[in-house]
Amino acid sequence: MRHLWPLLLFCALFFSMPVAAQPLVADSVRADSVTGHDIVEKAKEFLGVPYRYGCMNPKKGFDCSGFTTYVYKSLDIQLTRTSRSQIKDGVWIEDRRDLQAGDLVFFTGTRSKKTIGHVGIVTEVDEHTGEFEFIHAGRGGICINSSSDGYYDRRYVGACRVLV
Repeated sequence: MRHLWPLLLFCALFFSMPVAAQPLVADSVRADSVTGHDIVEKAKEFLGVPYRYGCMNPKKGFDCSGFTTYVYKSLDIQLTRTSRSQIKDGVWIEDRRDLQAGDLVFFTGTRSKKTIGHVGIVTEVDEHTGEFEFIHAGRGGICINSSSDGYYDRRYVGACRVLV
């Protein structure tokens, strides 16, 4: 298996395949025991914290990827810092009906419809329709929105699961 690692890494980079995030295991917490529910509960602690570009501090504010990075890191799971890179921090989810609480969801940016520009954390999913609610750092601060809101529905790109 060791001899296959370089080939797998090459394929992941060459084909831009998502790569699973590497958890940071603390002495008191086993990262593999963290659930999607744990992530959502931690994220909800920050509802109402203001939006602030480039920040990932609950006292100053969060931007979208700063928020997801901070929430996961507080549970000893490391994510990369930007929404464009976080889409590769987990396993790609093809069907929205397969989403689970704690999954990351991605949207195009407001300026470019061709690149990832926003990320949030799934809080609830309707497994029949694939519609979901997500918590994120919107311009008004940390809030929960629905994927069925036209603004987000038009911009949805995909999702990944970091907890595998």
